[in-house]
Amino acid sequence: MTGTRLQCTLLGTGSSGGVPRVGGDWGACDPANPKNRRLRCGALIERISADGARTVILVDTPPDLRTQLLAANTAQLDAIVYTHDHADQVHGIDDVRPYVIRRGAALPVFM
Repeated sequence: MTGTRLQCTLLGTGSSGGVPRVGGDWGACDPANPKNRRLRCGALIERISADGARTVILVDTPPDLRTQLLAANTAQLDAIVYTHDHADQVHGIDDVRPYVIRRGAALPVFM
């Protein structure tokens, strides 16, 4: 793996309802700090080889996934890993459809 590097992008770090929650509940977060606007948890892990080839693993598919993938400019997905089966981890699964269509094959999914 010489010349191979790993990169992790946190797509969201908010609670199961995001921050703020619907209705304006900020919890203990200060609404004046823009860093406190957080989407639900998800991540991208990329393995980038010396020749530039990428393997992109998506961790969880939260309901905010479309927004997250657009913000991360994600052109490719190679697999999905689920941390657990809760709504805030799985309900964005339909936003993966364009990647499956582009691949012409199902994505491997691990739990």
